[in-house]
Amino acid sequence: MRSKIYRPHPALQDFVHCISIYAVDFSQNNDLTNIYRFVPAYQRYIIFYLEDPIKVFKSEKEGYVTKPVCVTIGPQEQPVTLDMGQKHLAFCIAFQPGGLHRLLRIPMPELYEKDIDTRLLLGSEIDEITERLKGAEDWDEMTRIVEFYLLKRIEKIKPLLPVDRAMGELVRSQGRKSMDEIAALACMSLRQFERKCNERLGMSPKQYAMLIRFCKAYQMKEMFPQKTWTEIAYHSGYYDQMHFIREFKRFAGITPSFIQEDELKATIRLHKFME
Repeated sequence: MRSKIYRPHPALQDFVHCISIYAVDFSQNNDLTNIYRFVPAYQRYIIFYLEDPIKVFKSEKEGYVTKPVCVTIGPQEQPVTLDMGQKHLAFCIAFQPGGLHRLLRIPMPELYEKDIDTRLLLGSEIDEITERLKGAEDWDEMTRIVEFYLLKRIEKIKPLLPVDRAMGELVRSQGRKSMDEIAALACMSLRQFERKCNERLGMSPKQYAMLIRFCKAYQMKEMFPQKTWTEIAYHSGYYDQMHFIREFKRFAGITPSFIQEDELKATIRLHKFME
């Protein structure tokens, strides 16, 4: 497996957190499974799947659904299962808090628990970008292609507001700052702050803080499978074990005990380089 994380162009950094690319040929690596349980992330993404199409399982009723080449992933609080095919190459744009809202100019609740064909949101230019990405000589060129597209759209994005900076501070604190502190940073009353957060994030700031804390804990387990869940809960700021288990089950759909070290080592562990 190969992966690389890029820091975006300076002019993009107030709404793009990072660009990451990862590739794996499952047909050449029998130690890895191409089925991955993807738990919710606090970031919003646009992802290009440039080799085998991605298939997503959300419910028994729908089964696995094949997704378009370029997918926009909105606010999510439920886990999904991914079938990544045999040859997997993903180009992932991870946005700053509020960044996807600023780019698309639509309220994030409209994308809640949805993964949408990006062409429906940004137009047919996405097809051209996809073809150029597939024809690129290397990953550096792929990154330049997407950065050039985003730089052209800068004048059209919604402005950066204090609420966006405040939510960035909540991420940096790993979800541990109080809502009163964060609202004060945004220069808003708590009620105003909650309304703005819902518009720009698709969820309340309290929900977002919970999701950040959970994601940081899950990412730590993916990076260090040998660590116990008790250690991880402590380092992630949970007050007690039951508090951790409740929030974990809310977002992962299972309790931590169901995720074993050997099982993690057999997956590509996306969260460790998607944040």
